[in-house]
Amino acid sequence: MLKARKYLTIFLIALAVLGITARAICYQAEVVNISGNKYFPAVKEALAKAKESIYLVMFTIELSAEKQNSKANQLINTVIEAKNRGVDVEVVLDQNVDFVQRKYPSDWEIKIKSTNACKRLKDAGIKVYYDDPVKYVHAKAVVIDKKTVILGSTNWTEAAFDRNIEVSVLIESKDLAQEILNYFKTIKKEEYVEFIGKSTPISWSFLEDQKIAPLMVKNQAERAFDVYLYLLWKFDGNPEGKILLSYDDLAKHLGIYEGWNTTDYRRQIIKVLRELEQEYKLIKFEPRYAKEAGITLLNYEDPGKVYTISQEQYFGLPDDYFNFGWSRELSFRAKVCFLINLICSNISDTKPYWSKSLAEITKQFGGIGDDIVYKGMDELRRKKLIDVRYDQFSDKPYVERAPKMYKLLKLYDPKELELRLKAIGDKYGEVSYSKARKYGKIVFEENNPEVIEDIILKTEQYGEKKVKKAFDLIGQKNIDNPKRSYGYVVGILENLKDAKPRPF
Repeated sequence: MLKARKYLTIFLIALAVLGITARAICYQAEVVNISGNKYFPAVKEALAKAKESIYLVMFTIELSAEKQNSKANQLINTVIEAKNRGVDVEVVLDQNVDFVQRKYPSDWEIKIKSTNACKRLKDAGIKVYYDDPVKYVHAKAVVIDKKTVILGSTNWTEAAFDRNIEVSVLIESKDLAQEILNYFKTIKKEEYVEFIGKSTPISWSFLEDQKIAPLMVKNQAERAFDVYLYLLWKFDGNPEGKILLSYDDLAKHLGIYEGWNTTDYRRQIIKVLRELEQEYKLIKFEPRYAKEAGITLLNYEDPGKVYTISQEQYFGLPDDYFNFGWSRELSFRAKVCFLINLICSNISDTKPYWSKSLAEITKQFGGIGDDIVYKGMDELRRKKLIDVRYDQFSDKPYVERAPKMYKLLKLYDPKELELRLKAIGDKYGEVSYSKARKYGKIVFEENNPEVIEDIILKTEQYGEKKVKKAFDLIGQKNIDNPKRSYGYVVGILENLKDAKPRPF
């Protein structure tokens, strides 16, 4: 039992702790001060007594493999035990990145907060999410059985438990619990995903060997690149490396079926297959008159042998890449960079992010060129297929800054995106829609329907002049400045002098 519990009737403006300033709400509640060293035993006891539900939102949970009995580990174990006895558990974590400088100016350690905790919870079958990367989830809150609320400054870290001056309270109030749960439902959540659906295994060598994909890039052989990936997608893993190729299906995949006659697109496909056979030594092509073509996939290192799927260094190319037609949507450089993201994210120890310098990327992938990587990554970012993070600007030279961090996002159907964007244009009019997309481009969000619509609403709320000023200020920042984001635009609007919202 909590011996320090006092039963009081108070006026509580607790939502201010969570940053809700729209209105003050008063509650009658039972409150216990669990600041300092009272926090850990109080929270552990409350979690252990949970009967129906636990909703945990935490800025940082720091788990250590070396300290299995640490206080954070104990709390996570208590949460998992609650899940195992039938309690419904949901966890939301902040996903923002910390760049930690080590011994030398250019020596960086990149930390994703709460990665170990996220994995442990997910492995235990608990619903665990990262928040939307645009905003910080800075809350440190637990809601238990829709009646017990724990709020304060305490993260689940060794420093917070044992060294810092932290202030927290445990509150018994069904009304407050429901208000906070409703607020937490507004958090945009992203599930922690390591593998994205069904995929085709592809050897790293395809991208790393200078005689394969890097040579295709040098030769601008985009169609050879597309056709070979298609062949790997169609390969069923048989020991003979055999594929029966449908010219019609491949023509549809390449986008040359409609408007082309059969002779023309077959001639084009045959030309590419000969190129894969003679220039790149990747296949053996056996044309058959009026029938499907016979293809034998060949070994990269020894073309005298048939292709086998690598059992070690391989990555998975999601089937949705083909199903959604991304080979037709993306430029050649963006396709190559998408595959680079698949490789690097698969082996990253800072998942869901990965990080390499531009020099490291070009060296690893056959010297494909800085421009290919720079422009390809930018296109993927604008298409909302990756998220990009930057080290914070300071007085340190550029060479001493940590390299970019990349995170793969889930593939989506570009046709559905087009319909969503069109619906916004239809709803608000072409003029407002076009201006919003122009502004969105400044912060890499021109293909984000939610941001485009919010820009239109912000323009109605604050006026065109103030919105333009905010985007002009952000647009002056370097393209790799972390402040060049829509979140900072919103912050500028909210803080501009006399930027009071206009009444509707």
